Amino acid sequence: MKKWLFAALCLSSSLAHAELVEGRDYTVLAKPQPTLAAGKVEVIEFFSYTCIHCYNLDPALEAWRKKLPAKVQFRREQIVWNKPMEGFARLFATMNATKTLDKLHHPALEAVVQKKINLAEEAELSKWLPTQGVAVAPFMATYKSFAMNAQIARTAKITRDYAIMGTPTIIVGGKYATEPAEPARLLQVVDELVAKVAAGK
Repeated sequence: MKKWLFAALCLSSSLAHAELVEGRDYTVLAKPQPTLAAGKVEVIEFFSYTCIHCYNLDPALEAWRKKLPAKVQFRREQIVWNKPMEGFARLFATMNATKTLDKLHHPALEAVVQKKINLAEEAELSKWLPTQGVAVAPFMATYKSFAMNAQIARTAKITRDYAIMGTPTIIVGGKYATEPAEPARLLQVVDELVAKVAAGK
């Protein structure tokens, strides 16, 4: 058992420091997308509030995000593959619009993944918001606004444009998409892709 564990640790260590390999660590988008962050390297996490892997990644991603250099601009996008996901996209867009994203993002992941609360449903969301210290009326007024309809349409479009097939997927520079990996390795891949984009490669 000890020999097996030692071998596994050695393998894990070697992978952690492995150089990037296209097809294993990342893929190149068939249709690169324009970036919004002029003069910076844009990093986008495509996620879903229903995704346990997104929930598991989030603490490490948050720690990584807080240490980003000025040359990197990061944002999240809740994917929309089908009609049931539109409620989550509306929730995410409302968090952005009401500037409650930092306060509510991880608790929302936890509520959906761990507590099985369907925050895509308006009634469930209205009951959950007070537990997070958020006033229901103003939040739901934004949630039901016409502007949020446009945001859902936009999110569905970029999910298609970036050809997102699974979550979490992190896009770097509008060109590179990460492949599934453990959080530490995934963020190492992102850092290396950021360096690649910054160097113009």
